[in-house]
Amino acid sequence: MKRNWKLLFPDWSDYDRIWYSPRPFCLWPVGNQPFIGYWMDRAVEEEIDHITIYTADRPAEIRSFLNNGVYWSRSLEIIPIRCDDEAPDDAMPIVGLPKSNTLPSPIEGEAGLLRHWLRLNNEWLDTLEDYTIKIEIQHPSGGWVGPHTRIHPTAKLVSPFWIQGKCDVAPGAQIGPYACVGENTIIDEKAVVRNSIVLPGTMVGQNTTLDKVAVDGGLLLDSKHACRVAITDSFILSKIANKVKGPRLSERILALLLFCILSPIAALSRPNWSEIEAHDGRGGAMRLKTGEKGWLILRRFHWLKEVIKGRMRLVGILPRPINWESETTDQEMQKRLVSTPPGVISLSDAHDCHSPFDPIEWIHASYQTLSSDKNVSKIIRSQILRIAFKNAS
Repeated sequence: MKRNWKLLFPDWSDYDRIWYSPRPFCLWPVGNQPFIGYWMDRAVEEEIDHITIYTADRPAEIRSFLNNGVYWSRSLEIIPIRCDDEAPDDAMPIVGLPKSNTLPSPIEGEAGLLRHWLRLNNEWLDTLEDYTIKIEIQHPSGGWVGPHTRIHPTAKLVSPFWIQGKCDVAPGAQIGPYACVGENTIIDEKAVVRNSIVLPGTMVGQNTTLDKVAVDGGLLLDSKHACRVAITDSFILSKIANKVKGPRLSERILALLLFCILSPIAALSRPNWSEIEAHDGRGGAMRLKTGEKGWLILRRFHWLKEVIKGRMRLVGILPRPINWESETTDQEMQKRLVSTPPGVISLSDAHDCHSPFDPIEWIHASYQTLSSDKNVSKIIRSQILRIAFKNAS
């Protein structure tokens, strides 16, 4: 006899006002796979033949990840709904891992969602020995370590913890208790990670202590204070990919020359600075000072410092503010734009679109991400004086 499941993945997107994740909560990582993966594994264990998933939160993203259930050899149907109340009464709300599908307390606000995420990872660590689908091996200290991970003999490992593959743990560092460390991560000397999630590709700097937080590159998500902090000092937190995707040396030298030339002019012109928090194109965030009056190059004078540091390009798309939403509903395009390194001067500037909130700016930015640097730079060079000395309207 065929066995069927009806599952409801609640829409918690309104609570995601700290991370602003492009993925629904059921695709957030819990241990070594997205949260929804554990329910698919359970369906295989219980020999469930058909699964119907009801969700109001980005069903297309879930459908894309599950690929119609082919990875688990299950028959799968995803039904979009407008709100959780539209799900059938017999649909089971999925709020926890299969062995403890309960909420200790209702989720309240942004901090509540982060705490629940941390709680799920802690529960997974407590029961990790029960899961057979893993490539990590148990460490003598009681935690789990993935392949090609190097741990210095003086590092302190406190169970439970999980360190994915290709990580480096430096001398004097402490991992655990209750630490989930993603792959390609560096934990520097005397850094401490406990009760926290370190997402893949993150460097935790020397003497940095993480407790009850999640970090994604240079972005720190604090569940205790319900806030996000963009760490601009790469010696504290940073995305390792920054070292690969940063500007060329020639760009950094030119940015330094421009910065020195423009410093006295910027000091005298007083462009009325304001501050924005923007995506850095590498999974983190950065704080940028932006002027509201004067020449364009002076309004973005402080951005040159980010080029010198290797966090921006001289020519790239405009930085996307954290609260940016495009006029288009194409989520793939929006995802591409927030994951592209930004620049001081953009192609959209050549079309007199100087803000990502301009209704048509995203068209030029999208084109720029798909075009070669050589072609875009040629267009900008032909108009560089008009662009650089354009006054704010």
